[in-house]
Amino acid sequence: MADDLEVEESGGAVIEKLFADQVAFNKLIWDERSDDKAAIERLKTLTIGMVEEALEFLRTYDYKSHRRATGKLPNVAHSHEELIDMFKFWLSLADVAGFPIEKLEELYYAKSRVVQYRYQDEWLKKIDRPSVIVDIDGVLADYVAGMCMWAKEWGPTLLQLRPAGSMQLVTHLKNMIDMHSTRINIDQTGVSQDQWRVIKHEFRIRGGKRSLPPYGDARQFLNWCWERGWIIILMTSRPVDRYPNIFTDTLSWLDAMQLPFDHLWWATDKSDRLEEAHVQMRSQIVFAVDDDKKFVAQFRSKGIKTYWLDRSLPFNESDPTHDDRFHVRNLHDLMSREDLTQVQQAFER
Repeated sequence: MADDLEVEESGGAVIEKLFADQVAFNKLIWDERSDDKAAIERLKTLTIGMVEEALEFLRTYDYKSHRRATGKLPNVAHSHEELIDMFKFWLSLADVAGFPIEKLEELYYAKSRVVQYRYQDEWLKKIDRPSVIVDIDGVLADYVAGMCMWAKEWGPTLLQLRPAGSMQLVTHLKNMIDMHSTRINIDQTGVSQDQWRVIKHEFRIRGGKRSLPPYGDARQFLNWCWERGWIIILMTSRPVDRYPNIFTDTLSWLDAMQLPFDHLWWATDKSDRLEEAHVQMRSQIVFAVDDDKKFVAQFRSKGIKTYWLDRSLPFNESDPTHDDRFHVRNLHDLMSREDLTQVQQAFER
């Protein structure tokens, strides 16, 4: 075991040593005072150079199927040398892009989980039995509290606020956390729409989704679904099309929080995503649960029993969309109602 740890540590140390060596060389040929425009030009040049080296690597083999093989013996050393050239270009790209080389192993395995999940979801997993559709933010994850805690820590620095502005922002965010708010009212944050957009963007690209606290009933609810043999489909409107890293962040969060699931679906319009599913699959849905009234209406328009989870207290009884049968305050409430329904159905049979 000790030997294994030593190998792993030396491997990480070697990568960091090679990276430092490449960075030192880059400083000899690059102007450190260059602006963003020059950095982007450098990224373009390095990317093209890496592609050219990849083609050089390919040319060390007889790869063209329409050409007669030359019969020459392969020069393995040449092939390996081209791979090193590609690796040096990669190290330089990592340098310019500000890649955290000390997190290489962590990020590698996180991305591997995404690739493995996509393979299993597309080729191995089938929806062939009763299923439930579950939203993430506002249902399993306390998005508002997590976002406010993150913004409270990083917002003043990101916006370069003066002490008075920092205090105002932190106070407003703390109030939303203490009040267990289920929606973020930007007017209550003390910053402008544009400033909040900056915070939200940084939250998404810096792995903020990984720091969201799960609701206390989230794991129990998913285990309850699992025990009943239902396929758990998590359907989220997180903007993975604009922020692909959210895929990795979401899987890492689900893994860290030990939340079981079978499928993870992304949809800005959840009714459209359901239309893509097989009709037989839609008939297998036991229920859906979401905290957004728009998506609740979409599910119900497809004839799916849908619970609107509204963790704000008390319910707004004057709301025309309020339906006491399928309007729940938490997942414990939902489980109780479903268990009661099962008992009643069994009694009627």
